[in-house]
Amino acid sequence: MENSIKSTLDLLKELYIGVHDDQTWVIDRKPGHGFTAAIATISAEQASTPIVEGGSTIAAHTEHLRWSLSYAMEFYKGKTPSADWAESWTVREVNEEEWEELQQGLLDAYLLVRETISKIEDWSNDFLFTGTLALVPHAAYHLGSVKQMMLLIKSN
Repeated sequence: MENSIKSTLDLLKELYIGVHDDQTWVIDRKPGHGFTAAIATISAEQASTPIVEGGSTIAAHTEHLRWSLSYAMEFYKGKTPSADWAESWTVREVNEEEWEELQQGLLDAYLLVRETISKIEDWSNDFLFTGTLALVPHAAYHLGSVKQMMLLIKSN
């Protein structure tokens, strides 16, 4: 596996799962700072609460990431789907059951993408390679946004 792909997988794990040792590149060193661990600390009501009127919710960010990973999988399968990014933001409110399902759906999508990336041997397709690398800043952006939203929501 190419070093750049191994590094990409390491960063994705840090962003989606977190770390349990001293080495981090993006997030705090404490356990529970990856996306899936962080959102597990809030309720469905908190996940459904916008911090500004008309703003997005943590549930919306979670679904957007889940949707985007599923979208990426289509490319790994050799397809070229058209993107309806508005579709990825349709979930705004969830009940407790839906919140649990959404969290599990995100984790499952991440694990599938991770496994798929680790099995790719030919990275000569620049579009696929760049798209894979782009998963890192995309996850980092949404993790940062959600962490800031959580600070405000938990303080109320």
